[in-house]
Amino acid sequence: MIEQVVRALKTIAPWQHADTSHYGTRASEHLHTDATARADRVRLHLGRGRRARDAGLYRDGTSEARRALHEDPTSAWAHALLGQCLARAEYPDLVGARRALDWACALDRTNGYFVRSLLEVLDAQGDTEERKRVLATAWWAGAPVERWMNPDARRHVGGARGHGATRQHEPASASSSRGSGRVEVMMA
Repeated sequence: MIEQVVRALKTIAPWQHADTSHYGTRASEHLHTDATARADRVRLHLGRGRRARDAGLYRDGTSEARRALHEDPTSAWAHALLGQCLARAEYPDLVGARRALDWACALDRTNGYFVRSLLEVLDAQGDTEERKRVLATAWWAGAPVERWMNPDARRHVGGARGHGATRQHEPASASSSRGSGRVEVMMA
């Protein structure tokens, strides 16, 4: 009686009794291949976008950056490229550029290239308070922000970092209220 039930079940759902040990391997191979192909497409669009940006073709650069972001929305480099192209266009979109560069900085807090690009947009917008906040946040995260600070702060921070000291020293022109999470940094 039990054998008849087992045979009946095998005919109803034959896939449940098949050898499926190879499915996991094929699925993981497919996922690996898909991720590799996606990364290749992101690099392709970033390369095209950078060449367009360098040639002054900001509309094309914007388009390529958006294609890269379609493939990988977490690409900090694609966000940075988008922000640069939007900021440098004939009719700049500083709000869009700031949004894209904010994303780039959020995704990679210690990348000085992203910080500098965001500071350029903030300077174009005239937002000095946000510039101070970005500098302070980047400094505490470990980004090399000394070059964008005033000379006194640069000398103090450069000395602290240059001699292997930790971030327990603050810039000479910075005031900190660590309990409140507020840090002010003077800049050039």
